Amino acid sequence: MMFDRTKKTLSIVSRRFTQTTLVILMLCQTTDAFSSVADAFDRSATQSKLGPKAALMSAAKVGDHVVVVGERGLILRSDDDGKSWRQLPSPVSVTLTGVRFTDDKNGYAIGHGGIVLRTADGGAEWKVQLDGRALAQTLLKKAEASNDEEAIYQAKLLVSDGPDKPFLDMLLLSPDHLIVVGAYGLVLETKDGGKTWASWMNRIQNYFGLHLYSIRKQADRILVAGEQGFVALSTDNGQTFTTLETPYEGSYFTAELLGDSEIVLAGLRGNTLISNDNGADWKNIKNPISASILASYISANGQIIMANQAGILLGLTENRLVPLTRKRLPPLTNILEKANGNVLALSINGPVSIDVGDLK
Repeated sequence: MMFDRTKKTLSIVSRRFTQTTLVILMLCQTTDAFSSVADAFDRSATQSKLGPKAALMSAAKVGDHVVVVGERGLILRSDDDGKSWRQLPSPVSVTLTGVRFTDDKNGYAIGHGGIVLRTADGGAEWKVQLDGRALAQTLLKKAEASNDEEAIYQAKLLVSDGPDKPFLDMLLLSPDHLIVVGAYGLVLETKDGGKTWASWMNRIQNYFGLHLYSIRKQADRILVAGEQGFVALSTDNGQTFTTLETPYEGSYFTAELLGDSEIVLAGLRGNTLISNDNGADWKNIKNPISASILASYISANGQIIMANQAGILLGLTENRLVPLTRKRLPPLTNILEKANGNVLALSINGPVSIDVGDLK
């Protein structure tokens, strides 16, 4: 049975490799050697005028401006609604995959190599709160103190593997409370702004260490979704998780929670599912475009908007996805609803502002 599972895993990985180049960007360093990863921890991002043309991965509203992050440690800021951008200093050169703010001052960025950055001044200055080297040693010490043989084994693997594990999504619940998820089943929480970290991996039955791409929270529900159809749901604010069975075994790159019991999942090849009963039953959402969906958000009017690798925005309407853009954009990595209701789309070629008038 283990052999069959391994063959199945290799087959899925092979198909994904040929179909999802943006996911490779999310998971892989531009250089694979661990020494290069470690070097990128200690090397500030290069100042460049080409930042607005680079691959960008995440965006956040901060007061009246926007901060975006991307490849090679890039952090950019716009003060004019995305018309122009300037690069902010970044202490690392690893790819940054996510950025969130709780208010005009306090925010975090996450990325490759287990990097967590923090700012307390709206993004003007960033400091490293965690990297893969410190992460592995911290988990090993806690595992040894608990005498948990499985935890010790997993922590030793992290130490021996090297600091190459990327974080891929996060929940920011307060200026000091952060939960991050990432490759190989990583789930970590800090309640003191990154001074100390606790693992949630023993709460989630992710036995094969599948990558976790998305984490969402609504009231006391917390959902994590990842590769090979993996989905886990907590209804007690993260204390315990139940693994959900879904009819699709490909990767889910994004998810949304609505109401008291509604879950929407989307991912590889455009596969999208909806459940109205916390995952007991699922329905396939019709999607006319088979490109992978990498990002989503719930708009101010309650509509779910998604972005795919074909460079198209999609809106969820009556259990079907409808294309919203008249023309194709570059392959999209993320989207953000701006204060005026317009959309900031991030792509492999930089940010693209979409006016409401451009939507059907």
